[in-house]
Amino acid sequence: MSTEVAPERAEVPSAREIRQEIRDWRRGRAELKWGEAISDAYVALFCVVMIGAMAGNVVLNLRQLADETCTGSCGEVRSAAPWLVALAVALLALGMSRLLGPVFSPPASNSWVLSSPVDRGGLLRPGWLRTTALTAVGAALLLVAPAVLSGFAWHEAVVYLVAGSATALACVGVAALSQVHEDPVSRWLTWLVTVVLWVVLGLSATHELERLPEVSPGVVLAVAVAMVVVAVLLAWRSAAAVGKVSRRVLGQTEHLSPSLSGALSSVDLGLMYDVLLARRWGRGAHVRSHTGGPLGWAALVHRDLRRALRTPQPYVLLAGLVLVPYAAAEADAGRAVVLATTFAGLLGGPALCVGLRVVVRTEGLARMMPFRRQRLLLAHLVVPGGALMLFALSTTPTLVDEVSGGGAVNLAIACGLSSIAATVRWITGKPPNYAAPMVSTPAGGAPTGIIFSVLRGFDVWAITALPLMFGQGGMLFSTIISIGVIAFLTSDGIQPPAQQPARKPTGK
Repeated sequence: MSTEVAPERAEVPSAREIRQEIRDWRRGRAELKWGEAISDAYVALFCVVMIGAMAGNVVLNLRQLADETCTGSCGEVRSAAPWLVALAVALLALGMSRLLGPVFSPPASNSWVLSSPVDRGGLLRPGWLRTTALTAVGAALLLVAPAVLSGFAWHEAVVYLVAGSATALACVGVAALSQVHEDPVSRWLTWLVTVVLWVVLGLSATHELERLPEVSPGVVLAVAVAMVVVAVLLAWRSAAAVGKVSRRVLGQTEHLSPSLSGALSSVDLGLMYDVLLARRWGRGAHVRSHTGGPLGWAALVHRDLRRALRTPQPYVLLAGLVLVPYAAAEADAGRAVVLATTFAGLLGGPALCVGLRVVVRTEGLARMMPFRRQRLLLAHLVVPGGALMLFALSTTPTLVDEVSGGGAVNLAIACGLSSIAATVRWITGKPPNYAAPMVSTPAGGAPTGIIFSVLRGFDVWAITALPLMFGQGGMLFSTIISIGVIAFLTSDGIQPPAQQPARKPTGK
């Protein structure tokens, strides 16, 4: 008579043991020595200290200049500037958290570790805690400059930094809970913060916002403590809820981080924009087809109009940026208003050029179109170019005091052409050519054009926007340069196969 022994059940490891195994595996295959790491850390720390000292000197000089020259209506904008920056930092933290997670796991962990019968919260909680710490520290660093420029005392600046960091952390906590429970609360909060920021900026730019009412220090301290408590509670609640997030939700962002890291490693902001663009349209790929419409190059314009009606968010953002030049004029910026106008146009322009970006980076699709490349690009530039020109013309009242007669309209047109030229330069930038000879750098070999790719678009903005500050001659020079840049970047002799002359048959 034989007796069978039941196989023993394997003991399930804990999340801490799995993290320790992963850490040992990575350390066993690390190739960087401690001496090299310390040397790199020393160089990085030295660069941070040097750049921080330079930036601090600039901020202190700007504060002294503002104290000497800022009076009257300029003081209104200056008193509201710290709170505008705090709202902008909170909006930035909320937008980045919605884009990247904020509950995130690498693709390898999502495929191998999270599929095992291990406490998922124990695996994701350390990453979430690092995210909260990075949010708090990053928000505080971004708020240092407005705290210094606003003229706060040291204790007021500390309360301002703590309240601003707590607000950003609370927004990230809301985004994490919204991701775990798959509800639209974070999207509603994003629109709410955007509307509040736009209203405060509008009041500052239209003389409607006088100096902020005096509030007792006790009330300010109580509000700051309340924000800290809310942020801590949201972070703690999110840390307890990360174990309930599904693999499907984590899989929505698992390929985003490697793609963005690859784009940033090559300093190619255009490739990073392509990654974000693909993710944006991939999540909302359900569209309704429409028949009919014009023919020829007008069909491309019609498609851009349809796209603008389907997703009007970039145009709403551009319309909201109209307040930036008005706020600059309210702050007595003088002729520097044209810099604010053109730079705001450059910031809002690339999001409008989705169709242009697709045909530029997809040469196969461009060759399939029955148009020359010049006509193809100009057709896709009609809608975003018209929006940027309307944006510039809407800032004409801010330019009336700088030029006389009808020169304000001409200056606004020159600003619009400058924004269009800089946007086209940014959109039509080619990816790095790795087949070309490499340049030796401390980080290894790099293509020749990769070093200046981060300045793409901003170089044209500087060349075309700075002359606008020097009267009629500078305006004429800027207009000629802008038109020349647009004509050069959209001109190409590529002949699509549909228009190439057919070869005559040769036979005996």
